[in-house]
Amino acid sequence: MKKAVALCSALLAAASLAPTASAAQFPFGLWRVADGSAVIRVAPCGKNVCGFVAAAPPPAAGEKSAVGQKILINLRREGDVWKGPIFNLDNGKTYDGEISQGGDANQLKVQGCVSGGGLCGGETWKRER
Repeated sequence: MKKAVALCSALLAAASLAPTASAAQFPFGLWRVADGSAVIRVAPCGKNVCGFVAAAPPPAAGEKSAVGQKILINLRREGDVWKGPIFNLDNGKTYDGEISQGGDANQLKVQGCVSGGGLCGGETWKRER
């Protein structure tokens, strides 16, 4: 009996250390973009996921701050990937995009493609602590 209790305790302890499936499926939190210049807050918006600029460099004289700008626009879940429009602040264009975490809860892969496919680009964001 003591061995069975010890085995169950060990299995529970190991399970608590293993990454959860929801960590890979729900990318909520703060993420630092690849070049380190901005932080994006990813949060639920209804059944979807949205991302807003939470921190960014100060704007140039006469320009509007990027803070608060929605860049991940109502991404919908398709398995472990979230798909939908992604707005690029650098050029003011919107792309067909997707985000995913894969097996690492501290990295977010972000990819955008020109509408209809073809040219794509992406980067990996790191979880902000």
